[in-house]
Amino acid sequence: MPTAEVDGVTLYYEIHGSGYPLLLIRGLGSNADHWYGQVPAFSAHYQTIVFDNRGIGRSDKPDMPYTIPMMAEDAVGLLDALQIPKAHVLGLSMGGLIAQQIALDHADRVNGLVLCCTGRGGNRMVRPPDFENQARPEALYGSSEEAALKAQLNLFAAETIQSHPEVVQKYLETSQKHPPDPGTLARQRDAIQAFDSYEDLPKIKVPTLIMAGAEDALVPPENSKILAERIPGSRLEIVAGGGHQFMVEQPEVVNQIVLEFLSGLTD
Repeated sequence: MPTAEVDGVTLYYEIHGSGYPLLLIRGLGSNADHWYGQVPAFSAHYQTIVFDNRGIGRSDKPDMPYTIPMMAEDAVGLLDALQIPKAHVLGLSMGGLIAQQIALDHADRVNGLVLCCTGRGGNRMVRPPDFENQARPEALYGSSEEAALKAQLNLFAAETIQSHPEVVQKYLETSQKHPPDPGTLARQRDAIQAFDSYEDLPKIKVPTLIMAGAEDALVPPENSKILAERIPGSRLEIVAGGGHQFMVEQPEVVNQIVLEFLSGLTD
């Protein structure tokens, strides 16, 4: 099992394919395995690195407060451990906050930045009406049948749930292999709440692609529109019919957009 020691924390990681490095950073409660919709496509063109954030899956679970800057340093520390001086960085949801922090604190380590279904963090994000219930850990990763149903509604577009239940089922089964513990989910949620990048977004100068699902019930696409307005020269793509997990709902569409964007970048 490949691991790296980063600032006293053991992080689990995987490397797929070869070529220019592409670091993928997942969101609240999810782990490296959830990139199954992207790894085959991305690794055909890039050295694709996936990992479990601290507290998640096969990585260490330190009992301490977590912050977005802390997890950004974890990711940069992983690049250091792998002797990777610069990479494309793609972050999803909470991973998008981590990716923003990396671009702000370590711009020289980022070639291309991709921010998916994410926002600025903090209490001023555009939220759905029932956010407090939707964002509760048990509503995203609870073990009961009722919780699984809530997770579907929060994470996937209605059309996906109705017409492609196999997509939902695969995601839920993947989540159950390394279920996050409540303590980690609470620490991650606190980190998201404490983060707010709004004032710093104009400082991001690396080429940036911002993507959102048009039907994201958890992080509405208005958040991505705000990012696009604040990050100079960024490109915004709204995926029709996509929910919060649009990357597993419509992997072919998403992967093509990401690969096209990255292919136009030079180091």
